[in-house]
Amino acid sequence: MSMVLKLTLFLICFLMDFIMSEDGSLEGLKLVHLLYRHGERTPRGGYPTDPYKDPSNWPVGLGQLTSVGKRMHFELGQWLRERYDGFLSSNYSGEEIYVRSTDVDRTLMSAQSNLAGLYPPEGYGKWNPDLAWQPIPVHTIPTPLDNLLMINHKKCPRLKKMKEQLKDSTFMKSIYEDNKDLFDYISKHSGWHIKGVVKLHHIYDSLFIDHLYNKTLPAWTESVFPGGKFEELKNIIFVLDSFDNQMKRLQGGPFISELVGHYGDIEDNTLVPARRKVFMYSAHDATVSFVLNTLGIYDGLAPPYACLVMFELYDLDGLHVKISWRNDSSVPPHVLTIPGCQQLCPLQRFKQLTESVRPADWEQECQLVKDDTWLRTLVVSAAGVSLVLAVLLIMVSAWRFRTRKFEEGYEEL
Repeated sequence: MSMVLKLTLFLICFLMDFIMSEDGSLEGLKLVHLLYRHGERTPRGGYPTDPYKDPSNWPVGLGQLTSVGKRMHFELGQWLRERYDGFLSSNYSGEEIYVRSTDVDRTLMSAQSNLAGLYPPEGYGKWNPDLAWQPIPVHTIPTPLDNLLMINHKKCPRLKKMKEQLKDSTFMKSIYEDNKDLFDYISKHSGWHIKGVVKLHHIYDSLFIDHLYNKTLPAWTESVFPGGKFEELKNIIFVLDSFDNQMKRLQGGPFISELVGHYGDIEDNTLVPARRKVFMYSAHDATVSFVLNTLGIYDGLAPPYACLVMFELYDLDGLHVKISWRNDSSVPPHVLTIPGCQQLCPLQRFKQLTESVRPADWEQECQLVKDDTWLRTLVVSAAGVSLVLAVLLIMVSAWRFRTRKFEEGYEEL
């Protein structure tokens, strides 16, 4: 390849990335997927010696979205309105945007708060002149059935088995052995016998929220919190569920498959409804981490409250995928680059790079046994009802026969 051709290709890539910089135009934008974590919440329950584990210490219930968390998402919604204004209509349209949340209070409330900022009512949408809000649908499904956004795939036996194997692996045991003094120290003062990073994360999370609320932390925490090895170890939890390629296929794969499926609909002009522009997903820190880790672009840090991943599909001399990460409201989002591609990743290349983490049949790869308990119950119940009806029919027939005989005998008298 000649030097001139190489230089030309470099300049084309450079110019495309420049055009699509965060300060650039959204010209050519075709479709957007927004994945975010819920806003600030209260602790989910504390630890045995936690002085603030009682719900009375908090303004709302345990694990619930706080007023600060609601404002975080309202402001994120306002930012999204500014960013996509003109691409998205100012008036809410169910054909333009579809919103999905995990079936958890704090994510459902975050989505509603976000939409309040994204779609301030105007014109006909201002149904109540005294209320600057309009109801917008947020869709969800039960947690055990959610293989798209939830971390606990109870319906995936294979993934569950792999998680258990990882927990008992040499890698995880070495983490404990190499940091035994820290595990023992935190176990002694927390009231939990800790040999893994899950409970470690739970304790750190509680301390983090206590600190946010300016509560006086127990004296034992001074030597280990915040930051340091404690934080480093608890952050391991964010890669455990997408630890290797097979786990990525089962954990993050369904979300990547959904992206690619929608992109295929754009290519074929078969997206339904045709006016769809945005898919919005309200989820958790672990959801964000396993999606980013599945794509090979996770930085290993805990995804903060109201962080946002933007997947944007552009038509610029062909379809290209751009992924941006907003984890700090004080600075512009920055573009993430999938290994093996550039910031503006050609769609065909994106498909190639993600093929290994997209399951062709998630249920089959999960070794999922169809639960036909309900069918067997229905069959047994139907058989029981049929038997009862048959007995009743025989009894009625016998009674009518005896009655007729009696009446015939009576007439003969």
